[in-house]
Parts: sequence; C-alpha cells; structure tokens
Amino acid sequence: MPAFLRQHSGSTLFSVALHAALFAVLAFGFDFTRRPPAAQQLAIEATVVDQAFIEQQQRQLEEQQQEARRAAEEERRRLEAEERERAEAEAARLAEQQEEQRRAQEQRQREEEQAREAERQRQLQAEAEAAERERQAEEARIREQQEAERRRQEEEERRRAEAERQRREEEERQRREEEERQRLAEEQRRREEEARREAEARRQAELEAELQRAAAEEAERLAARRSGEFEQYILLIQNRIQQNWIRPASARPGLDCTVQVAQIPSGEVINVRVAACNGDDAVVRSIEAAVLRASPLPRPPNPALFERNLNIRFIPDE
Repeated sequence: MPAFLRQHSGSTLFSVALHAALFAVLAFGFDFTRRPPAAQQLAIEATVVDQAFIEQQQRQLEEQQQEARRAAEEERRRLEAEERERAEAEAARLAEQQEEQRRAQEQRQREEEQAREAERQRQLQAEAEAAERERQAEEARIREQQEAERRRQEEEERRRAEAERQRREEEERQRREEEERQRLAEEQRRREEEARREAEARRQAELEAELQRAAAEEAERLAARRSGEFEQYILLIQNRIQQNWIRPASARPGLDCTVQVAQIPSGEVINVRVAACNGDDAVVRSIEAAVLRASPLPRPPNPALFERNLNIRFIPDE
C-alpha cells in the first residue's frame, strides 16, 4: 500500500480536502437550521423578520444540503470508481506478476528439464563410453586369453616333443643299461660261480680239516677219559659245589640229585637246573644256589676234556 499511496498521492490529497469541505458545509448547514428557532424567539421578543427571506434562506440551505449530498455521493462514486480502478490495476498487476512468475517458473522448469536431459545424456554418454571401454577391455582380455592359449599350446607341443625325445633317450639309455646289467650280471654270475666253487673247495677242505681236528680232539678226549682225567675233573667240580652248599634243615641223609650245568670255557656258569632230586624244594634251591656260588668252576687239566653242558651228581653224604 505505501507504493500505491506514492503513485496516487495527488488524487488522494484532493479527495481528503473535498471531504473536509463537505463536512464543514454540512456542519454549517446543521448550525444554520438550528438558528431559525432563535430568530422566532427574537420575533417573539419583538423583532420583526421577513417570512419570505427566511423561507428563501431555508430553500437555499436545503439546496446547499442537497448539493452537498450530491457532491458527496459523486465523490463517493468517484472514490469507489478509483478504488475499483486501483483494485483492477492491482489485480492486473498481480495477474501480470503471477504470469511473469508462471513464465519464470516454466522457464526454470524448462531449464531444469534441459539440465536433467543434459545430465541424462551425459550419463548415457558416460555409460556408453564405459560400455565401450568394457567391450574393448573384454576384447583385449579375449585376445590375451587366445594369445595365452596359443602360447600354452605351443609350450605343450614343445613339452610333448621334448618328453618324446627324452622318452626315446631314456628307452635307449635303459636298453644300454639293461645290456650292461646283463653283461655285468653274467660276468658277476661267472665270478660268483668261480667264487662259489673256490669257497666250496675251501669249505670242503676246512670241513675235512675240522673233521680231522675234531677226530683228533675226540681221540684225545677219549684218551683223557680213559686215563681217568675226566673223572678227576668232575670230582673237582663236585667238591667245589659241595664247598659252596649250605645244607637246609629239610635235607635228609641219602640225598642224591642230578644237576644240569651250562658253562663257558672260562668256567662261568650261565645256567643251572636240578633235573632229578630226592629232596624237597628247599634242597633244590640250595643246590642251584651252591652251583652259582661255585662259579667259575674249575677248568679241566686237559682242555680236550671241556664240555659246555655237564650232568653232575650231587651226593653230599658220600
């Protein structure tokens, strides 16, 4: 509204002034109509007034009042017309402003739509470029795979050829080695046969010598036995065992036991067992303990009389 007042300041001030004048006339007219009673009062008090003049004044006043009313009505209609014009102008201005805003909005929408379309085209272009790059990359990858497959096949063919060559060389080497093994085996077999014949001859000679030595030893042992030396050797062993025997309380007179003794050439007893005995278990254990305490047993006066396993009769009461 301030902008509207600035645009119509002249007409507005004129309208205000006119209204003020009309109000003054009306106020003056109202005061004038109240004066006739005073004039009548004066007439009553002895002042003579011309009745025609009064009527003329009243008609003039009524005419002025009617004129004032017509002027006020015309001013009201003019003001209403101006107000309608201003309202219509304001409505037209608002309509124009709204139209401008609508056109601006449509322009913004068109620009936004153009921008969106440009962005969509840009995205489509970017997607197309990306798809093209991907296609090119896929083609490059396929070419690389094909090249790698070609190189692999060439390498596989080269390896097969190399393997075939190595196989033939290996077969040839194995054939030569087999021939060499057969030759060496045959030569080894001949040497082993010769060595076997020589060993058989040596073994036969050694066996004959061993038999001769055993026969000589047996003859010597028999001669020693016949000479009574073996009985003396056994008597020495019996005495050694009796010397180490601790007689248990259960041992009764007439004790007679056979003891099996295993010894080594040094006389060390490696095993002892009572084979037969007329004593109880305590006697058997005491005899075995005596044999172990007697170890090492006396050596024979003649080495030919040595026997690893001996059967000794243990008769302590003789």
